[in-house]
Amino acid sequence: MSSSTAFTVLCLAVMACMLAHGQFAPQLVPLSPPLVQMPARPYNFGYEFGDGQGMSQYRHESADGTGSVKGSYGYLDNIGVHRNVEYTAGADGFKAVIKSNEPGLSNHIAADAPYIVQLPPAAAVAQGLRPLRLVSAVPLK
Repeated sequence: MSSSTAFTVLCLAVMACMLAHGQFAPQLVPLSPPLVQMPARPYNFGYEFGDGQGMSQYRHESADGTGSVKGSYGYLDNIGVHRNVEYTAGADGFKAVIKSNEPGLSNHIAADAPYIVQLPPAAAVAQGLRPLRLVSAVPLK
């Protein structure tokens, strides 16, 4: 056996022994401190505002300290169109109920959120808001 072949075999044997003893095992180093999950705490917050011309918006939310949250948010425009969303979040996930009188909406359930629709205000109907009419596509020239 030539000296270069013997040297190669010796190097491979040394590397195999080092691998068997974990000399080349990667060391795991945390890149950031571990995230500490703080226990849930009860809270309440809310706000309401308007533009003085009939538009108003609001949001209210509260948590009980066990991870359950409930709240609502919504708006009212100056002609009486409104949308109100009441929600809960907790062990069963996020659940919402949407109540609105927006023109063009219908009672339905989307993504497990029921829409409860009322008749739109007369002012919205007077504006002529109605469902879209589909037309066939015309190729562009």
